[in-house]
Amino acid sequence: MSSTKLVRVSNSFTSKKLIPSDGNFEDFVTSVRTKFDLGNEVIIRLEDDQGAEVDSDVFHILLEIENIPNIVFKLGGEESHHITINLNPDDRNSSTSTELMFTHSPSSKIQRLQQDGFNQVLGNSINDNQEISRVVADCNTKGFVDDKSAVILVQEFVSKLVELKGESPSSSDQKNLASAIIQYIPCWRYAGSTEGLDILFDEIGRSGLIQRRLRTIHQKLKTTEKKKELRAKKTQLGTGGPKPKTAKLDDNVDNGQYDELVRSLNGSSAKSGSAEIIKLAQDTLEHRNYLRRVNPQSILLVYTKFADCDFLIRLEFSLLQGESQENFTRIWPSFSSQLLEKVKDLKQSPSLCKFLTEESDNWDSEVAALFVLLYLIPPAAQGRGKGSRCTIDEAKNLLISFYKTATPLPSILDTWSEDKRQPNLLCLGENKKTLSSFYLVVDKVLLPIDAKNSAQAIDLLFKSHYVFGAEYDKNLQGLWKFLQVYIYKVDVDSTDLSGKSVRY
Repeated sequence: MSSTKLVRVSNSFTSKKLIPSDGNFEDFVTSVRTKFDLGNEVIIRLEDDQGAEVDSDVFHILLEIENIPNIVFKLGGEESHHITINLNPDDRNSSTSTELMFTHSPSSKIQRLQQDGFNQVLGNSINDNQEISRVVADCNTKGFVDDKSAVILVQEFVSKLVELKGESPSSSDQKNLASAIIQYIPCWRYAGSTEGLDILFDEIGRSGLIQRRLRTIHQKLKTTEKKKELRAKKTQLGTGGPKPKTAKLDDNVDNGQYDELVRSLNGSSAKSGSAEIIKLAQDTLEHRNYLRRVNPQSILLVYTKFADCDFLIRLEFSLLQGESQENFTRIWPSFSSQLLEKVKDLKQSPSLCKFLTEESDNWDSEVAALFVLLYLIPPAAQGRGKGSRCTIDEAKNLLISFYKTATPLPSILDTWSEDKRQPNLLCLGENKKTLSSFYLVVDKVLLPIDAKNSAQAIDLLFKSHYVFGAEYDKNLQGLWKFLQVYIYKVDVDSTDLSGKSVRY
């Protein structure tokens, strides 16, 4: 090739980088090693974004394509694990299945290379900053790190991490930083574990000093970004996910023509039968489609019937997505039981193993399976300046809230967390395993739902996003998009779902 092209390159554990290439494969591989600090001893294999191997025979051809595919490099020792689950519960021999693919930690060589980079950064920070140098020397002399010194050092070292990796660095980066710190301050090593990182980086409880400092940074970002997010939420839906059907009404519609129908719907009585409510809901669907497009928050304000009619969310979704309305309740019971059984063989995730051994049996099995899926498709980093990647425990609370039976509902709403801005499933029961009643909370409005069990309740939680034109919570996008695409089969072509997490 005579011209130079820019090729986007990444790995499961690194951010994307642009690398120029004139089509020479050997030179390109050398550039990848240089750009990502990979020594010649590290084995790498190149693939396109569909998983096909890229070698010297095809590389120059790929660069001639108008839309050059992303190139992914795999490292020697990098492992992938698969779980295949049948999506047709009525046919055990069906070829319709979903394959979840999980990629785990890179080889020890790349971990060592990454850690060496952090060692150099911390070394420069200590040498260039007299106060930090003095605090480090003082701690090593005393043989321990006091609270005041810990605050100073963690703020300094985490600030370097943020400079390098952004406000939401990966767990791998946090762990490598912790490893580098104890190289300079050996007295900070935790004697109760093999690696000795738990004080700085707690892989299971996420209560390490590095993680706490990052949460403080994230909280400040949330505060400064909150108004901007709320303004954006009013004007547009997120990429992929819930999209109301296009309203047949003109944007300049006279809402007054629906006033009488809306009043009739809100004033109708369920005791007189559901036929009238269904008819009025059908007659006003186009108006709600219009509201979903221009002002989703107004639906609960205008259509107050949602707050006292338990079948209205199910009805509305059937009007919007009729062909998909029963998919979840048909597939999920079988899917969830397969999932709970097959994840027992996954040992690479300490937090998932801890949940399976200590918590899952305490939960209703359908809810436990949903949480397992959340561990497998965890909250993703939101990017620099876009807020936090929450912990999985925090993400669980964004999905489901549990209270003991007979807890006053008004008191629950009075203490409702501001972080739970998107639809949330409220479960009541004697314990988490025996759930007896279910509600949805949307915009701090309590909505009754006609759910007899947790699978039906989770189904309505998903559907409420479409009914009320609500974006998926940014920390739950991976989970919801998976269910949307592979279970509900809704908006499949317009939804971006990373092939690194799920293969169909």
